[in-house]
Amino acid sequence: MNEVILTKLEHMQIPVKNLNESIDWYAGNLGFQLQGKHEDQHQAFLTLQEGPMLMLWETNDDTNANFSFNGQTMPVLLYSTNHIHQLHNHLKGIGTKITFYQDEGFGWVLKFIDPNGNMWGVIQMNQ
Repeated sequence: MNEVILTKLEHMQIPVKNLNESIDWYAGNLGFQLQGKHEDQHQAFLTLQEGPMLMLWETNDDTNANFSFNGQTMPVLLYSTNHIHQLHNHLKGIGTKITFYQDEGFGWVLKFIDPNGNMWGVIQMNQ
């Protein structure tokens, strides 16, 4: 197959326990903007200044958007920032579980668990 079939990542989907609380948390703590919500379908679309949309699915299932590598939980979602220390301090201040925060040489890496059990990764590359 020599043709380009896929052109971009449109959106990512993650499970949440409470749609409205999750919208408020992601907007208030991570800077997402609500683009649309369909309460009857238990879903919402959030965006940042750049990148694909984040689609939230409200579910009662015991699930989250993580995977395991050698027994270690890893994030599916990885974002970039220019303010990783400020984000770390804010998340720590509101009681968010921080699982990793250190300079990896190429940049700072922060991993945390959101209120829905989804692990997030954030990178601030060295200039």
